[in-house]
Amino acid sequence: MINELKIIFIFEKRQMILKRNVLFIAMLLLSNFLFPQQSQITGKVIDGKNNTIEFAEILLLTQDSIAVKSELSDAQGLFSILSTNGKYILQVKHLKNIIYSKNMDLQKDMDLGNIKVDNIQEIKEVVIEGKKKLIERKVDRLVFNVENSVSATGGDALDALRVTPSIRVQNDQISMIGKSGMSVMIDDRLMQLSGDDLINFLKTIKSDNIKSIEVITTPPAKYDAEGNSGIVNIKLKKAKADSWSNTIRTTYKQATYPSFSVGNNFTYQKNKLSLLLDVSANKDINIYTNDINYYYPKEHWANEIYNKSYINRISTIFNAGYNFSKTLNIGFQYLGNMGTLKKDETSSSNIYDIGNLNRVLKSIGNTRNETNNHSFNLNLLKKLDTLGKQFTVDVDYFIYDSDKNNNFNSQDFNSISTNIYKEYVDNNNLQKINNFSTRVDFDLPYQWANLSFGGKMSFTKTNNNIDISQYNTSNQTSLLTSNQLDNFTYNENIQAIYFSANRKFGTKWEGKIGLRGEFTQNKGYSQSTNQTNKNDYIKLFPTIYLSYFLNKENTFAISYGRRVNRPSYSNLNPARWYLTPTSYEEGNPFLQPSFTSNFELSHSYKDLLTTTLSFSKTKDGFGQLTVHDIENDMQNFIRRNYYNYSLFSWSEYVNYSVFPWWNASAEASVYYTETNTYTDYLQPKYSGWGGYFSTTNDFTLNKNKTILAQLTYEYTYPTIFNENRTEEYSSLGIGLKLLLSQKKLQIALNANNILGTDRIKTSNTTQGINQTFRQYYDTQYIRLSLSYKFGNKNLNASKKNTSNEDEKRRAN
Repeated sequence: MINELKIIFIFEKRQMILKRNVLFIAMLLLSNFLFPQQSQITGKVIDGKNNTIEFAEILLLTQDSIAVKSELSDAQGLFSILSTNGKYILQVKHLKNIIYSKNMDLQKDMDLGNIKVDNIQEIKEVVIEGKKKLIERKVDRLVFNVENSVSATGGDALDALRVTPSIRVQNDQISMIGKSGMSVMIDDRLMQLSGDDLINFLKTIKSDNIKSIEVITTPPAKYDAEGNSGIVNIKLKKAKADSWSNTIRTTYKQATYPSFSVGNNFTYQKNKLSLLLDVSANKDINIYTNDINYYYPKEHWANEIYNKSYINRISTIFNAGYNFSKTLNIGFQYLGNMGTLKKDETSSSNIYDIGNLNRVLKSIGNTRNETNNHSFNLNLLKKLDTLGKQFTVDVDYFIYDSDKNNNFNSQDFNSISTNIYKEYVDNNNLQKINNFSTRVDFDLPYQWANLSFGGKMSFTKTNNNIDISQYNTSNQTSLLTSNQLDNFTYNENIQAIYFSANRKFGTKWEGKIGLRGEFTQNKGYSQSTNQTNKNDYIKLFPTIYLSYFLNKENTFAISYGRRVNRPSYSNLNPARWYLTPTSYEEGNPFLQPSFTSNFELSHSYKDLLTTTLSFSKTKDGFGQLTVHDIENDMQNFIRRNYYNYSLFSWSEYVNYSVFPWWNASAEASVYYTETNTYTDYLQPKYSGWGGYFSTTNDFTLNKNKTILAQLTYEYTYPTIFNENRTEEYSSLGIGLKLLLSQKKLQIALNANNILGTDRIKTSNTTQGINQTFRQYYDTQYIRLSLSYKFGNKNLNASKKNTSNEDEKRRAN
């Protein structure tokens, strides 16, 4: 019997190992089939006087004159092209003129020797100067060029997201208009943070270091399937070729209280080495207020919360890359920050009985939270030929530590009794998150299609230690009334493999298909309940894109994608965390991921107008519910899977130049939502309409383009989202930027939420009890920023340079 059990155990263990590795084995086998026999063509281009010709374009074409390879000759006139064996036409072009052509049957390596051509014109230095648009529309994403935004200057990543089209930042949550469950990436690396942790991390990234923000509504199979409504990808700036520069910056912000930051950015790139180092320190003071009303059958609770926070933080970005050869680049990136958050918190509850005040609850407390974030990435890029075949390898390690202590004293005044009940609560939470991941990506452009495939493995460990003590201090002594100790661990492993193919069909059609498979295993353990929860599942995530180019002015596109939204680690923790003496929040280790299918149809007219119709359907959505314990005068904030959700959306985006000195863009969206719930706390169905409008206006106020201005305005109409009804709110902002001393000195002045109308009021009904929330996040402010940049834009560089952007992937 024992031997039989051993055999069964060994068999099951081997099955698990096989499941975890079969995806990567399949990927490696697939790569062998996709690498047919290749040969190399080499040669040297010279003129009639035997002088070498630099920057001649060497093209390899099919028999149908379709270019499949392209390369430039170097300073010695030499070139090399690697291609699949077959019949081709080799062309040499100079200043768009064909100066040499030859048919060839490529079956082995060929050295063409000297290719002698005549009538070569001398290439003179050409300076190309241009400015990207503020907003660009692509097939699968919207690109917001932050470096061209006046309103984002001198702020942080959160400020940049506030002015990004289709993105909303409210209630310390980032979302796409009308959607939820969005993921955030930094340089294609998924950040496994949420809530306050994610917001605080984004505040450490200065907007001056951000090149662009990509809003990807239907992410391709190459990206992680995480995020129900899509992905926001924040692209950081890189060092420019053959130059070094140093930028000193400082920012002063006046909201309710002043805030201040300083920083320095250094970049260097020459020949094979590129470096970037950015260090910043900030000291912020912010407030948060929330007016909450609970309308019970016999009582009305009017609650007021006021928090004042002090943040001291140091942040660092370090990026290094080295080109070992024309085809091999290795890079390293580090993002990290260390900081302390302190909060002074006051809350009061006035409890009315038939209009008469009969009870008052008051609480005074403070919070101290020390956090450390460290993200390391090592990446390798290997070019397989000159047309674009390549593979990348990424290894990532992410560490997040949070040591949080919250304590408060409370008093309970009762109009009937003269006794005052006093209580002291001490909350302590030590959280650690460690993630290790590695991935391999192949990009293989062929004549018949562009192929991409790859795989990834991710291993995450989290640990939460919670210690909560409550004391009765009414009689001049401290009496321990309750104590909660818990250690909650959660481990999650994900293995994934993906494949996608892109092809053009003539000049009118272009299609792209992809499939991603993810195998997930997770395990949570609570020491206080001695309970273990496991979950293993395999899910497939297909993506489909189809574009039709009617003519040069009109393009139609349709897309479909399936996504997953996994609960954050803190939402899985079952331990309680007290917010006030009468309210607490707790996680749920039984939370399951939700899945969303997204459909999108769009039409683009030139670069002027884009119309988008979309539909998404979410199954098993999860979120926070308020549970009222009327008998014990408590409000409990719990997490549950409790709804299915559908969204219909119609949006219009327009971008046009009113005058040469005035460019305007506007976006309007109308959407209808329907939520079906399966919880006793809520009604079975909620539905309704919502809308949003925003406009960004950029002004160039002088001929030298050194005085720039920007005006932004956004308005949100009354909206129903799940069970919550949100009233209308708006925000008006203006910005002014001055470029002085040959544009080395930059001065920017921004005013946000000028009218103070960005105060969000939501309401819902839970257990038949109506409740309202009115929140304010200190968004009304004036910000002054200064930066000075100096350096050398023309280092002595070799005549032949290659420019490789580091391919970095997410840390999970």
